[in-house]
Amino acid sequence: MRTIAHAVRGDVYTLLIVLPLVFFAISLGFDVVAMLSGAHVWGVAAAVNLAAGLVSGSLSSVYFARVHDTYRPGSRARDLSFLFLWLSICALLPFVLSLVLRAVHPQGPTPPASVALSIMALGLSTLAGWLGDEAARERG
Repeated sequence: MRTIAHAVRGDVYTLLIVLPLVFFAISLGFDVVAMLSGAHVWGVAAAVNLAAGLVSGSLSSVYFARVHDTYRPGSRARDLSFLFLWLSICALLPFVLSLVLRAVHPQGPTPPASVALSIMALGLSTLAGWLGDEAARERG
């Protein structure tokens, strides 16, 4: 039988996985609007959401690295958790590069390379999020 503590723990896992994805997706949406409208304010909003996604993604990765150690060695949950952590870290790196490209051109339009990096990293982080959710479900 599921207890309240068990249900809340599962919801926290899901929240920590989804929150950075939401920031990154909103950032990409703002980038598209900035490219279509030419208004600089949308690019700034995208950069702020990108920075928030990087902070929340980094904190989530630290939390899940600690949770990873609690999984039984050799279990499927531990293997999924390991893949999740590696993909999460690999997905954060293109977002960092995207933010650096924006910082190099603060007053100009959003660089197309920055948008391309965001699209690639959003796909990678979505896959990582799915693996993290599977690891949390596998743990039970």
